[in-house]
Parts: sequence; C-alpha cells; structure tokens
Amino acid sequence: MAKVALLVGVSEYEPGLNPLPSAVRDVEAMCEVLLHPEMGEFAASDILLLKNPERQAVEMAIEMLFSGRHKDDLLLLYFSGHGIKDDRGRLYLATRNTSKTPQGELIRSTSVSANFIHDRMSEKSLLKLPVAGYILRHRQ
Repeated sequence: MAKVALLVGVSEYEPGLNPLPSAVRDVEAMCEVLLHPEMGEFAASDILLLKNPERQAVEMAIEMLFSGRHKDDLLLLYFSGHGIKDDRGRLYLATRNTSKTPQGELIRSTSVSANFIHDRMSEKSLLKLPVAGYILRHRQ
C-alpha cells in the first residue's frame, strides 16, 4: 500500500482576491503531521508540497497523484486557499494566477475545478474515506 500526499497552499493571489497569509503555513503544518512517526507515518519522498502554484502546476500534480494508483493506496489531496463558486454554483480552487473579470466573475481557466479532481478520482475508482480520518484515529 502506497501512502502519497499532495499539499497545496495558496497565500498570494492576483488583484481581486485577498491574500491568505496562513495558507502556506497550513500546508507546512500538515506536512509535519504527515511526517510524524506516530501520526501520519508518510515518507518525505511521498509528499509533494506546492506553495503558491499556478493552475497548470496544480492540475499536473493532481494527475500525478492519481496516476498508477491502486484501490488500497492511501492518497491525500490537501488544499488551503480560496474556494470560489461560479454563477452556477460549481466549486473552483483558486491558484496564484486565478483572475476575475472587471465585473468580478471568475475566469474559470485560471483555477482548478472541483469537477476536474472528482473526475481524476473517478477514473481510477479511488473514491474512499479521506486520510484525515485515518490520521485522527491514530492520534488518540
């Protein structure tokens, strides 16, 4: 069983989105928990930490996270940053280069769609209990 994590923190944004100074610190703290031998027990080589990435880097990392995995693998995708809903209520994860139109509407091609993530998981039949529940059970 592989244990692999992708941690994405976005603190810095284009004009139109407020900075979130704690987002990068959040993923750094999560990384420490995952590396802890009595909590996460992840190997450092199995954790990818992205700080203030652009959309394409996040999508590529998500593709790699799910590539070649098996049903018994333990995968974690952890995001700290802005989530934005479009005019139809669809969720997007904001990246460093996420932009809005002058009217304040999301430019979708600059963010990561939650549907993109769901589709990658569904393709591999990897939908299962989040790793956060696993970590909490082992901390008690």
